[in-house]
Amino acid sequence: MQVDLIEGRTAIAELRSQWDAVYQADPEAHYFLSYEWLFGTAEAAGAGSFVIAVRAPQGEPGYAAFLPVRLTTKHDSEGFYNEIILTGNYVSDYNGFICKPEFEEMAIPALAQRLQKMNWRRLRLLNLPTSFKRLDLFLKAFSGEILKLKHLKTIEPDGTNNGVCPHTILTGDWDDFLSQRVSKNTRQKIRRFLRQVESSDAYRFTHTTSETLDRDMDILNRLWVDKWGERKGKRLNAILKTQRRMLRTACATNTLFMPMLWHGDRPICVLTILVDQKDKTYNFYIGARDTRFQGPPPGLVLHAYAIRHAISQGFGKYDFLRGDEPYKYSFGSEDAKIRSLLLITQSGKNLGEKLDRRCLRYVLQRSGAFYNAGDLAAAERGYAQILDAEPNALHVRYMHGVIAARLGDNDTAYREFAKLVEHKPHSLKTWLRLGRALMAGKKGAGEAQKTGTGLLNDSMDVAKIISLFGRALLKLDLADHALAVVKAALRLDPDNADLQGALAKALRIRRPGTTLRDGQQALKNSGIDIKTDKIPVPNGSNTQTNAKIVTALDIDAQRNLAFDTMSRKTTETALERVMVASNSTRVTPTKSPDMQRR
Repeated sequence: MQVDLIEGRTAIAELRSQWDAVYQADPEAHYFLSYEWLFGTAEAAGAGSFVIAVRAPQGEPGYAAFLPVRLTTKHDSEGFYNEIILTGNYVSDYNGFICKPEFEEMAIPALAQRLQKMNWRRLRLLNLPTSFKRLDLFLKAFSGEILKLKHLKTIEPDGTNNGVCPHTILTGDWDDFLSQRVSKNTRQKIRRFLRQVESSDAYRFTHTTSETLDRDMDILNRLWVDKWGERKGKRLNAILKTQRRMLRTACATNTLFMPMLWHGDRPICVLTILVDQKDKTYNFYIGARDTRFQGPPPGLVLHAYAIRHAISQGFGKYDFLRGDEPYKYSFGSEDAKIRSLLLITQSGKNLGEKLDRRCLRYVLQRSGAFYNAGDLAAAERGYAQILDAEPNALHVRYMHGVIAARLGDNDTAYREFAKLVEHKPHSLKTWLRLGRALMAGKKGAGEAQKTGTGLLNDSMDVAKIISLFGRALLKLDLADHALAVVKAALRLDPDNADLQGALAKALRIRRPGTTLRDGQQALKNSGIDIKTDKIPVPNGSNTQTNAKIVTALDIDAQRNLAFDTMSRKTTETALERVMVASNSTRVTPTKSPDMQRR
């Protein structure tokens, strides 16, 4: 079956009618897989996620199945890696996929097979109410040789089992419900407390509207924090932010029922209920009460009120969602079970041993942060992983070379800068970095040729590059270094006019503090003919191989005559000014669209 990967809010919005058709046809679909909950607003649960979609077999219209997922990126001692999670993980009480039942035998394995072609180390599948048959179809499509399966624990430290979901079945009449589903003792309490509250002017019930939503969310969060805030610790603010976001989505999509019980002007209990019109279910999402209130138990009263309201609206189920807290069984609840699973690669690395391209911008930012913080090893791993996924990211390759040099890995630094000058032969900054790596690694021509990088080729104007290099050193007021560079080139190409001109200019410039006699003595020692500005040509010199220029540069570099200028912090800044001012043609490599966005 054809499988599509659909990304972006606009593209997913175009699926709306087909999503709704599959959702309505799927007997296992639930509210948390509705389009409203996942994509109904810009803040919905599916914001930033993407959809794996399986087309119906040939001859059938539209799609047969949808799986909403999200990519996350994590970091450990081995570097960055990717994790795929279901879109509703950490937001929805239930997750999964939707599928037209007549196509599940083909469509569900197709979803799994598409996932296995992506780059990730872990696939986290939380809170699955999926039937055993469907889950078996899904899991069997993954290779056991590549992946291993782990069942995640669902029991909280306080003993609550979040793998158990109590719910109660509603009858068509409130009194019948109390008689058939609730114990005699609890039934009497519910009736007495409801009567006490509803017969008193001191109490009142309200329903949240779009106009009161912000006020009511403030009340909910204040009461909830009083009870749970200390336990949530550092996660508290993120939890509250997520609750607000999801309740705004539910209100905007007309799927929120939010009753509140007041005592005078004092709110004493609030419930948030997500309304599933498809399955005629009230889903109790979150609630809070004033623990200091002395009077009828507000939680019991308000749940009874909400269940009565659901029955009056023709709904047949009240779902307390995850967690087997004792109070949920006061209304004759029965249990449903959900599973949480984790698929992990046997290798401990991303499938394909590469990062997913969607995360490269994030990895670039994090690697830069590591570099700025002085964690060079972590930064080096991050840049190397980006290059594995995007070899044409030249700015990343430059930084990888810089860090490798700082870590003493001169072989890697040399390879990176050698590759860069292929793309940017007129980048003086890169030439300086390359020279420093050559000096530190004491590489010769044989090594340069062995790497097969194609450092210099016949199409490059090598004389122009060397001339520009010399001019840059002169701008830095380092005439003796410029002399060393140009001399090395002229040994191989003594008749080159550009090089001779650069040499003549270097000879005429004296560094501050040196006398004319010092300059003349330096020239005499160099073996250069002062009258002609030429140097003697050694016997057997070969001017045919460009790679030998690198060798000559390397020889002088090892004598600390040229490339040790990189120790000066002002060098690169000065070089940039020279490059801008230069009239030479500069090569601008084309970046891939992915890295341009980064």
